[in-house]
Amino acid sequence: MWDDVLIENIEALRRREGIDDVELREDIRALAVGDLVRLTLLPRDRSLAGETLVVRITDISGSSFRGKLARRPASKGLADLRTGVAIPFTADHIHSLPKGRPAHGQ
Repeated sequence: MWDDVLIENIEALRRREGIDDVELREDIRALAVGDLVRLTLLPRDRSLAGETLVVRITDISGSSFRGKLARRPASKGLADLRTGVAIPFTADHIHSLPKGRPAHGQ
């Protein structure tokens, strides 16, 4: 399954465009298990569309994370991914945090 999917390195894209998102980096450092993040998943077949999806964090080790997909993707290129699938990612992959997210433990 993961052989057919890439996670976009959003931090590299920001750097290339000269974007320095200090607030997002601070928010990422404050993440805890149970928090939600958005990741952009891309099918290896570039003729198919990718999608930005919500992932619930299940483990954090430094800048490495593991999470579970909160919802099944709508895009055809990611149709094999199911809700709850484990996703390993790093801080560089985090696209954004959902708006209005509760503080940890709430």
